[in-house]
Amino acid sequence: SFTAVRSGRVIARGSYGFADVERKTPVTPDTVYRIASISKPFTATVIMQLVERGLLGLDDDVSRHLGFRLRNPRFPRRPVTIRHLLTHTSGLRDGGRYDDFLTASYGPNPPPLTSMLLRGGDFYSPAIWRRSPPGRDFYYTNLAFGILATIAEKVTRSPFDEYCRSRVFEPLKMNASFNVSHFANLEPLAVLYYHYSEEDLKKETNAGKKEFEPAIDNYGGKALPENGHRPVRPGFNAVVHSPQGGVRASADDCAHFMLAHINDGVWEGRRILKSATARRMRRVHWEGRRHNGIYRRNGLGFHITRGLVPGTTLVGHSGRAYGFQGAMFFNPATKWGVIIMMNGGDYYKDEKGDVEFLDIEIKLFRMLHDNLIR
Repeated sequence: SFTAVRSGRVIARGSYGFADVERKTPVTPDTVYRIASISKPFTATVIMQLVERGLLGLDDDVSRHLGFRLRNPRFPRRPVTIRHLLTHTSGLRDGGRYDDFLTASYGPNPPPLTSMLLRGGDFYSPAIWRRSPPGRDFYYTNLAFGILATIAEKVTRSPFDEYCRSRVFEPLKMNASFNVSHFANLEPLAVLYYHYSEEDLKKETNAGKKEFEPAIDNYGGKALPENGHRPVRPGFNAVVHSPQGGVRASADDCAHFMLAHINDGVWEGRRILKSATARRMRRVHWEGRRHNGIYRRNGLGFHITRGLVPGTTLVGHSGRAYGFQGAMFFNPATKWGVIIMMNGGDYYKDEKGDVEFLDIEIKLFRMLHDNLIR
């Protein structure tokens, strides 16, 4: 799926292939994808709404809101702030037992966030911390956005998914949610397909698998199965809502959100952020080289890049998980943007080493820009 916008409106959209290969269900403009890390700007927007309300400050020590002391044990006197979490400069990483913690958080008995962050917790490991003080270096981390969402729950006393629905999705008239059970009809959900390379298929653990296997949202158009998930009180562990990657939305619905940011916080007369806040989010708050050598600039929940269209600065985010690949980037100066969403592919066959964007992302984005925007 793709949607392109310019001058405050959608100028083109397209949909190709199958949302569900087994049932031969075609992708349509209404197809809903789990959009992976494109979700992070949504979480960041909620945090900035709370900053506007005076409930949070960008340079607040997060310990103040979490109710426990969060410190890199190597730098115990250096506080971790909201800004650090939004810019991936906290020193945290998705290391140690993070994957186990994530699995448990999505299960029937989610553990508290403290079990991951505090020494002695069931999932704690010193490996969640880099040898870098808060604010100095960029290390991309999903865990930071789980902490941000938990803080949002603490100060609003509301479940994160419900707060996002009432403060972002509904005002922007988006058929979107962090919670799949909010969808009355599962038919529009795209199945995400994980790709197994030839080398992967040779492994004994992958015996019997096909090149593409359903990875998530494989509901077959049927009602959502009961998963026995135990509701948790707000502020206990907002990772249950997957604030780092769990938004489900169509490309057209995400265009409403993108247009709101292009237009300094407002879409069709519906304001979700003050103008100054929207501009603040897309300013550079950190720049330098990533640990893998790739140059990076970051706003608040946004990636700022010149790597998609030569000579053009774009603001947005890409996403990659469970077979999904997508990008949502816009130019706030000339007010255009493009959204791309894919639910499965051999994305890596042309890659050589660390890259800012996959080759397929760059080719598709530039093709749409050159034919629709330029």
